[in-house]
Amino acid sequence: MIQTTAALLCEPLHRTPHRYQIYRQSRNGLHYNHGAIIDSAEQAVAAFLHTAAAFEGGDVRLWDHHEQRHVASADWNVETTRMGFSVRHRSNVFSDEALADLAQKVTEREQLEETIAERVRMAV
Repeated sequence: MIQTTAALLCEPLHRTPHRYQIYRQSRNGLHYNHGAIIDSAEQAVAAFLHTAAAFEGGDVRLWDHHEQRHVASADWNVETTRMGFSVRHRSNVFSDEALADLAQKVTEREQLEETIAERVRMAV
């Protein structure tokens, strides 16, 4: 009886038709969904990379509904400038290696698009 109950509690009641959702932390500490629900892993990673925190140092997470866990989050590192100002830098942490590779490819593609657009502007 205990094994059956534990198995039922761990498994989701029903599979959601979508897979990924982005959540942002509000100042009161709660996480709220942000943007649309996403089926594609590439679109979810791209949206996660472009999602800004709701406030300085706020948390941003990418949730996988099928696995029932967050697969990416934004960490904030604080550095002090030479003038003595504290500056936060975002670093994205992916717990899934495939999504980390996708994030690298998305970033490289966006940099390539930006370079091409810059060259086209210079040529005109």
